[in-house]
Amino acid sequence: MSVASTAPPALKAVGITRVLKNLGILLGGRAVNAPLSLIHISLAMHMLGSYGFGLIAMMYAFARMMGDVVDFQSWQVVLHYGLRPLTHNDRNGFQKIVSFSLFLDGISGALGCGLGIAISMFGMNALGWPTSIHHIGTIYCISILFMTTATPMGLLRLFDRYDLIAMQGTIATIVRLIGTASLFFVGASVSRLAGIWMLAEAAAWTILFGCAILEMRKRRLLQGFAHRFCATVPDILTNRFGRDHQGIWRFAWATNFNSTLSLTFGHIGTLIVGSLLGPASAGYYRIASQVAAGIAKPVTLVQSTLYPEMARMWREQSTKRLYRMCVQIALVGGALGSLLLVVAFFAGRPLLDFMTGDAHSRALPVMLWLLAAEIVTVWGLPLEPLLFTTRKSGAAILARTMETIFFLPFLVLMIRWYGLGGVGPATLCATLILIGIQLVIVIASRHETAADQDAATC
Repeated sequence: MSVASTAPPALKAVGITRVLKNLGILLGGRAVNAPLSLIHISLAMHMLGSYGFGLIAMMYAFARMMGDVVDFQSWQVVLHYGLRPLTHNDRNGFQKIVSFSLFLDGISGALGCGLGIAISMFGMNALGWPTSIHHIGTIYCISILFMTTATPMGLLRLFDRYDLIAMQGTIATIVRLIGTASLFFVGASVSRLAGIWMLAEAAAWTILFGCAILEMRKRRLLQGFAHRFCATVPDILTNRFGRDHQGIWRFAWATNFNSTLSLTFGHIGTLIVGSLLGPASAGYYRIASQVAAGIAKPVTLVQSTLYPEMARMWREQSTKRLYRMCVQIALVGGALGSLLLVVAFFAGRPLLDFMTGDAHSRALPVMLWLLAAEIVTVWGLPLEPLLFTTRKSGAAILARTMETIFFLPFLVLMIRWYGLGGVGPATLCATLILIGIQLVIVIASRHETAADQDAATC
């Protein structure tokens, strides 16, 4: 069955031009989101103190970690397998891919929520949670259901609606800010702030799904979708879908495993710091990592705009353009990221002083180390998307595995030796190892990729 005008209008643009255009849209959203996020964290920190905010950070990190562990990153499935039927006006084929992605999201959300509740109920001591947040932490795991937004995110990227992604990205922050400010009138507590963060996740989830549904309706892709979904689920369960779409399960499992490994730098770091050093240190680490990520965010946003463009170039067998774009992005992003590191060296102290009061001396060194790690990541931004786009997912997983094997024990060792100050150097060393391995793999496989493309053309 065909459908009119489903191809994204941005298909008329090419390469880095479209990447930069979408980056500009996302930066507009960040320009609003970043200051609101800093104000919200500052309010929460001043009302609850470092200990109370640390408890919130630990609960959030655990819930997000459980969501990431089971998440299939199905937005990549939508991009890589949905682009062809979309551009060929194959509505049925496109709806099958979206149905598969939604199925993965539903399963991963339910599984993550169930595991999170079970672990929080019976593994509270291992998580480093005090008894005062046992019940709150268990209830907070319900928010995992609203963290599985991969399918609508993939659809909006595929439809080139980065303006909606930018708008949606501020929803959770606005809800958190308004909710936190309201605590001045009703009284601040860990349980009330946890409820506000849960509400923020639900609001962002609702907005994102609503935008994706409206965009599908505009392109006449929603007609008959419920029937197609119901027909596709049995095919998935009997593996008929996998036989019709060779390699899709392998790709889904690869992206899931890779995202599980990549979370070691974020949420697992917060959990380990909280478990070994206590909630207050977890709060400082959370603030330092968020500020560092926020400063580098204008450049790291490039990665989310790279995947759709890379998928198009790979499908069109434009290998030289693909690699040339990656080099351009790495050089431009790396230069900007290095400049941001210099700016942060001078601006970091007053920024953390605003957020934490006189406790900035504990968070500032960690923030600078973590920002240095972010800048190294910026220099290697195109590497991992390139490996997945060129069907080298196994190599991408190998790089992440080697990084994780090094990082986790080294992080624990550095914390025991140097306390909170050991987190930054451990993170930077692990990042250097990851980017170095990815770079070696990309260089080694470049000629092989070109040969594979030539063979496919013949």
